Amino acid sequence: MGKPDLLQRYLANVRLSVTDAYYTKCNPGWCETDFVPEFNRMYLIRGGEGRIEIDGTAYYPGPGHMVIMPARVIQSYGTISADTYEKYWCHFTALIGERHLFQSMRIPYCLTLSDDVFREAESHFQRLIRCHARGDWTAELNKQAMLIELLSLYFRTTGLERIDLPSSQTLDKLNVALQMMHEHLSERLNVQQLAERVHFHPNYFITLFREHMGESPVQYMNRMKIERAKHLLLTTALTVTEVAEAVGLDVYYFSRLFKNSTGFNPTSFKAAHKTEAK
Repeated sequence: MGKPDLLQRYLANVRLSVTDAYYTKCNPGWCETDFVPEFNRMYLIRGGEGRIEIDGTAYYPGPGHMVIMPARVIQSYGTISADTYEKYWCHFTALIGERHLFQSMRIPYCLTLSDDVFREAESHFQRLIRCHARGDWTAELNKQAMLIELLSLYFRTTGLERIDLPSSQTLDKLNVALQMMHEHLSERLNVQQLAERVHFHPNYFITLFREHMGESPVQYMNRMKIERAKHLLLTTALTVTEVAEAVGLDVYYFSRLFKNSTGFNPTSFKAAHKTEAK
């Protein structure tokens, strides 16, 4: 499985939460040194100057820059003159299972935005700040939506070629297991077979998979099987039994799993979507 596919899997399973969102003119005492936070920071610099250090590298972002300071990485920040930052900022968590998103990928921590992209980011930040201030019962959904827009903008501006997946034996083995799942969706793979393929004990494999992917191997496989089944129901003349066989499931279990996942049984799903397409 290539980098785009693995990144897509990560982002599909990330859980987001915004804890703070504001627009601030930093005071002269804005400073903190050598700390390791449990949340991420995102800054959009509108004016001023300052110094930010992330994992031993110093940055001096100015107007038009966007910065992400990831959780569990040593960092510092401070003023360097009386012309302090004016910035949009938020604190947020982004978890895949119990693992922070930016432990699973490496990105540039400071980007220079074009004028058009800066205006887009500013608009998202302004809406995020309004939602945070409003604090009503739909605010959390709205804040997540705006954070998704900001992260998507950040990743698009970064470009796929500048996003790195840390290479390790563990991640390589996880990639082998994911590839095996996708290549054998029509079969009845079990956790024992997957764990044996990557030479892990089944219990350790389940824990590792959940940590990186945010769900168990069985949940992941079933979700992929349902996605494949939906495609087959809508694009082929296969019967429900034949679709169940094509994704390696007993037809009765398949029908129950499909309804739990989509709210429809397979026959109703096919009929409803054919009606919508007319």
